[in-house]
Amino acid sequence: MSAPADNDRFERAQELAKKALALLIKARVPPIPPSYAVGYAFFEGVPDEVHSVIQECLQKGEPLSEALMLALYERYILPDGYERFRSVRTDLERLLKLLLKALRAADSDNQAFQEALQENIKALEAAEDTTTLQRIAQSLLAAAQQAHADQQRLARELANAREELKKAHAELDQHRRAALIDPLTGLYNRRALDQLLHDIWPTTPVLTMLVADIDHFKKINDTYGHQVGDVVIRQVAETIRRGIRGEDYAARYGGEEFVVLLPDTDLKGGLQVAENIRSRVAKLRLVRKHDNLAIDAFTISIGVASRKPGETHEELFKRADEALYLSKAGGRNRVTSMV
Repeated sequence: MSAPADNDRFERAQELAKKALALLIKARVPPIPPSYAVGYAFFEGVPDEVHSVIQECLQKGEPLSEALMLALYERYILPDGYERFRSVRTDLERLLKLLLKALRAADSDNQAFQEALQENIKALEAAEDTTTLQRIAQSLLAAAQQAHADQQRLARELANAREELKKAHAELDQHRRAALIDPLTGLYNRRALDQLLHDIWPTTPVLTMLVADIDHFKKINDTYGHQVGDVVIRQVAETIRRGIRGEDYAARYGGEEFVVLLPDTDLKGGLQVAENIRSRVAKLRLVRKHDNLAIDAFTISIGVASRKPGETHEELFKRADEALYLSKAGGRNRVTSMV
């Protein structure tokens, strides 16, 4: 009875897969798994946000890009996978507790065996003939050998289980990191940024935020192609990474936009960091490898704001974003603060 339904699901999935691949090829977006997943979700219509964003781009004739697909993947598709990883971690921790309980039970059984030995020793002392002595001795020897073998087997099983748990936890940590890191730049992604703000906000009264955006990025993509656009994004990300301290945080907020958190840094210090990053980016010079074409210089605009007493991190971001808008409106390639 289930065969027709299975065939229908297969044909439906096959149809969506073909459409997703055709969409990526037409848009000249590399069909890597995240982009493919977004294309599949668009034609499936779930989630609604993915369908709405891509539909709007298609209606307006705006080009789809790998950066856009990755941003949609991170924001709307990846979170479900991340929750599944958390569920697996919980199951593994439960397994570890059961193994520890088994180990305690094994210790208890060993204690009971020792007590049995002591009782049989008393029986030996009370035995009156050699036949009884021999039978008890043989029984004790067999029991001791079996207990020793059981202990060795249990020790091996527990050692193997511990190794498997270590591997599983290491893999889960890798998955967790992948869920929080932007694959193009290696910076934190938007999900990680939200979590960082939530974690540090209660204990970091002095905090400055930078919101940066690559100027005329669409023109870069249109002129040189998305691959060069991705290189520009990576170079800006690396410049930001080198321009901050180890205790600071940098995230790719989406597309060509970045956010930097500077704990224990006031507005003056934040402006200095922002200006240093801006000037370094303005000095970058790139050459396309396959034809040695020199890429036109590019710049970034940055908005800076420091936390106010009683302010939420959403309000801080809004002020920094407004400062970025002023930098754009003022001619770009500049740093502007919002008090």
